[in-house]
Amino acid sequence: MRKLLMIAAMALLTVSAMAQRQQRELSAADKIMMDQQNAFLAGMGDVMEKLEQYNKLYYQTSNRDSVSRLMEPYRKIYLERMTDYVKKYPSTALAANFLCMNTGRMTLEQLKEAYNKLDETAKQTSAGKEIAAEIATLDRVAPGNPAPEIAKNDLVTGKPFALSSLKGKVVLLDFWASWCVPCRKSNPHVKALYEKYRKKGFDVVYVADNDSRPEEALKAIDQDGIRKYHHVLRGLKTLKDANGKMTGYDKSEDVSEQYAIHFLPTKYLIDREGKIIGKVNDEELDAKLKEIFGF
Repeated sequence: MRKLLMIAAMALLTVSAMAQRQQRELSAADKIMMDQQNAFLAGMGDVMEKLEQYNKLYYQTSNRDSVSRLMEPYRKIYLERMTDYVKKYPSTALAANFLCMNTGRMTLEQLKEAYNKLDETAKQTSAGKEIAAEIATLDRVAPGNPAPEIAKNDLVTGKPFALSSLKGKVVLLDFWASWCVPCRKSNPHVKALYEKYRKKGFDVVYVADNDSRPEEALKAIDQDGIRKYHHVLRGLKTLKDANGKMTGYDKSEDVSEQYAIHFLPTKYLIDREGKIIGKVNDEELDAKLKEIFGF
């Protein structure tokens, strides 16, 4: 499942956020990007209108999967044209913006290669700076590096928890959300693996993307029978002005930001020394644990 924002929705929000700012508040590089973005959107016909319509519906309904299916044909057109643009104009400010929206789909090597093609104006856009930060984060969580510390209160017990306290165990770090259908479907598999390997030193840490509604995560935890594991919230804080209007996010304690999470579910496997083995899907997880534990 796409993490928080689908690519087309991200495009809409990026345009909207910048359009709401006064031009004098934009950097010179971002002004260039906005001009290029406006020219690009002018050739999109009714595609953006449909995307905006479905994007609003996506956040108003509990049946997000059905809305996502309705959006898919228009998102596909948008992605195709976005990809064509980046191929034709790989060094431009708008290419940086498109790359920023697509970082979760790219390997570290692909992202570095694309970033190196950007000209200096593109690198000075807000998107270019985000790409640089993303590359730095991906470098930090590359296989063999120490897993970034997670130190929060356990969502279930309320007691302090630290990922470093599990050194000596092989740890599955599972990024999920109560509303994420594939995440929930994966839980029985994780439970089976835990029962198979727990006596050999296997443990599980769930990071829930439910900061705005932790009660929904707790409900899902009980429904899925995963209460016995370690649970924390990702730690994304919403910033609001005096009138209660959202003004942005505080990511200073955001675990998902530390691990460059863009999609749910995402699973990291961590070795006994607290070092990252790598990202794994369910099939890769089975093979890796069999390799580690020998059965």
